[in-house]
Amino acid sequence: MLLVALAVAPGIFWLWYFLQRDRLRPEPRYLVRLVFVVGGGSAFIAGLLEVGMFAATGLSLEGRTAPPLAAAAAIGLIEEGVKFLAILVIVYRHREFNEVLDGIIYAVAASLGFATVENLFYVLEGGLGVGLLRAFLAVPGHAFFGAVMGFYVGLAKFSGRREIVWLLTGLGLAILAHAAYDALVFSQNALALAVIPLVIFLWRRAIHHTRRAQALDDQRMGGAS
Repeated sequence: MLLVALAVAPGIFWLWYFLQRDRLRPEPRYLVRLVFVVGGGSAFIAGLLEVGMFAATGLSLEGRTAPPLAAAAAIGLIEEGVKFLAILVIVYRHREFNEVLDGIIYAVAASLGFATVENLFYVLEGGLGVGLLRAFLAVPGHAFFGAVMGFYVGLAKFSGRREIVWLLTGLGLAILAHAAYDALVFSQNALALAVIPLVIFLWRRAIHHTRRAQALDDQRMGGAS
């Protein structure tokens, strides 16, 4: 039970953290929970796709350069792709998605649902040390990938003709951030320590995007009044 709590708690904490940024016009909690659960389910789809991908291509996490880098890119594409689809299918056209900030909230919810399910498998297999390490790096990393994606998804919702451009920008940046994180981890040498400043950088970007989304929403709401 301790390991289960350790695996689940980081996702709950970071979801709470981002929900605190949405106090003025908060999203319905039932919808946030739904996106979180669907994001968790998408982890199983991603796992199946990754198993198939590794079997079909022969990619490996072993080696010095090309195979781990290719694997990191493929994993980033698959995992961010299933989260992105979860957002589009469940909530993107929902009437409650009515602010730029909502893109961040829902993308973070989907990402943390994914991260929580993934974390359960890693922590129950790897134990306390793995749980602590992932609590400070992997789980917040997923949240920040989601925040970056969600900002552009939020822009897309209200951008008219540039909708597809912003959607692809959000997906592409999330894939890039995720692939960079995994490439550092897969390096299995001193370079892996660079994930710490990377996660801090992504946290700062997430805060910046959140504040920018709030400012844009305040402008829109002010103009509508």
